[in-house]
Amino acid sequence: MKVGVPRALSYYRYFPLWKTLLEEMGAEVRLSSKTGKSLLERGVRECVDDICVPVKLYFGHILDLEDVDYVFVSRLVSVEKGNGDTYTCPKLIGLPDMIKSSLPDIPIAEFVVDINSRSLLSSAKELAEKIGVRKTKARPALENAIHCQKRYEAMLLSGLTPEEAMGLVFEGDKGEDAEIEAPESGDIKIALVGHEYLIFDPYLGHNITGKLRKLGARVCLQSEIPENLIREEIEKYPKISWSYEKELLGAASIFLNSPDVDGIIFVMGFACGPDSIISEIITREVRKPGHPPIINIVLDEHTGEAGVLTRVEAFCDLVRMSKVKARKDSSPTTGLFKQ
Repeated sequence: MKVGVPRALSYYRYFPLWKTLLEEMGAEVRLSSKTGKSLLERGVRECVDDICVPVKLYFGHILDLEDVDYVFVSRLVSVEKGNGDTYTCPKLIGLPDMIKSSLPDIPIAEFVVDINSRSLLSSAKELAEKIGVRKTKARPALENAIHCQKRYEAMLLSGLTPEEAMGLVFEGDKGEDAEIEAPESGDIKIALVGHEYLIFDPYLGHNITGKLRKLGARVCLQSEIPENLIREEIEKYPKISWSYEKELLGAASIFLNSPDVDGIIFVMGFACGPDSIISEIITREVRKPGHPPIINIVLDEHTGEAGVLTRVEAFCDLVRMSKVKARKDSSPTTGLFKQ
């Protein structure tokens, strides 16, 4: 049984879980190709127009998986227990339905994550039944998959990118961006806030992490913040129901109040409603005078690498000038030239 996994959206957060679960059930896991121009263009052609670019890209990855029995697609409804209603992005909730509607000939093996309504074990049993595996395999497969996922998340906490961490989790694999080494030192520290499937996609994200490192910046990733600190921070903003957007808000708030962070880059996808709202909240309510500068970089299928590099370079220059000005303002003075 060959099951394809698209290298997009939930891949960057949950692939160790998906891969281990499927392999423990006896399936051979096949990944779609790395994102490229033709793959993205193919997804844009097959997807509806008025939707965010990560979903368009997902369609391209679905179509790239040709020689498989099933394509694994996750339906992420709720991923956390909360006092109120908590959901993911509406597009992640309805992703399998969009694919069935636009690509009816694609055989889908769906896995539902709805923490508030059902157990992961029940979803694992349904997945096993779909791909023709005995349900008794679901429990041990899920236990091993969760263990693997926890190892992966521990590596992300150490500052590794998703591809670097996956290369270590799956012995013998090479992280696709592992050749980029973070400098031991740098004159500025830039925090990256945004969804993994935007920042770390090698084509869509234009390797922002690598560009910052080459410009001499130390990069701090959102995934380095422990989950308990994020939870404590987002308690200040109790009325937001989108789980992943709350993470962005909590991470941005922590970075803005960190004395060693010199600047923040918020990466968002064009036509993403939840990200647009969170960006406004960060700009209007979270950021205060004296906080480090922050810039929004919006990505879509038309975004060019040169444009991203120009904005990243300009932001690094701005951050350096801000640091110089802050040092001058804090320098002792005799008062002779005070205005």
